[in-house]
Amino acid sequence: MPGAYHRLIRLSQHALLSAYSIFSLLPFLWMVSAALKRPQDVLTVPIRWIPPVWQPQNFLRALLEPRFAGENLARFMANSVMVAVITTMASILLSTIVGYGFAKFQFRLRDTLLWVMLSTTLLPFSSVIIPLFLIVRRLHMIDSLWALVIPFALTGQSIFLARQFIITVPGELLDAGRVDGAGEMQIFLRLVFPLLGPAIVTLGITTFLTSWNLFLWPLVVLSSQERFTLPLGLSLMGLGSTFLVDYHLWMAAAALAVLPPLAVFFLLERQYMRGLEALSGLKG
Repeated sequence: MPGAYHRLIRLSQHALLSAYSIFSLLPFLWMVSAALKRPQDVLTVPIRWIPPVWQPQNFLRALLEPRFAGENLARFMANSVMVAVITTMASILLSTIVGYGFAKFQFRLRDTLLWVMLSTTLLPFSSVIIPLFLIVRRLHMIDSLWALVIPFALTGQSIFLARQFIITVPGELLDAGRVDGAGEMQIFLRLVFPLLGPAIVTLGITTFLTSWNLFLWPLVVLSSQERFTLPLGLSLMGLGSTFLVDYHLWMAAAALAVLPPLAVFFLLERQYMRGLEALSGLKG
């Protein structure tokens, strides 16, 4: 009986999780279905999940047709890719360097500074957007893609994540490098950094997704459409006409916008899960 009871509980859990997963996927499935339909088939009631006439050319039209002051979705996607990649690379390098300092060096107010930086993650972004805008304006980066990179290249969350992984690196390994005459930067680049594979993947995926999905901040600092990122470009797709919205192209563009983050996650999924497992067992 106890074994049958546990099997019943496990089966119920799997059924609930499967039902929730299917329910969560329904909007995504409708988006893909609408992206493959003709305009008159998108809003039919009841919903026709399988398009009566398949139109895969909607994806090419959504990507390449000039729709916004001569700009197309491909330009916006290129801007998003460039911003997300640069931000991710800068965050990995800077966060691991600063995290190395917090993990392996003793200095006054070290723990206090760490918790102050970590507490900044509790602030809603809307509460810091005005001072951040004033700083960016003083640096003459308004209407520049660098305004989307520099404020997010180093955050308290990324520093804390890197520090938690670097704590696990044995101190004896660093001492051996110092005995051999290596400087601290050499120790970091040759001994510590190669051991941070799961941490780098975890930090890279979270930073890439955060940068890719930014909407409010680019809306505030960008004014030239040729510099718009993908979320801003998607928001403009409904402004083509007062009475007619090309929902099929809008959904095709949204489906295309999902592909880069999905590709990054699926390519690095194993290392990402390994990093989360390692992080969940860390102390300190």
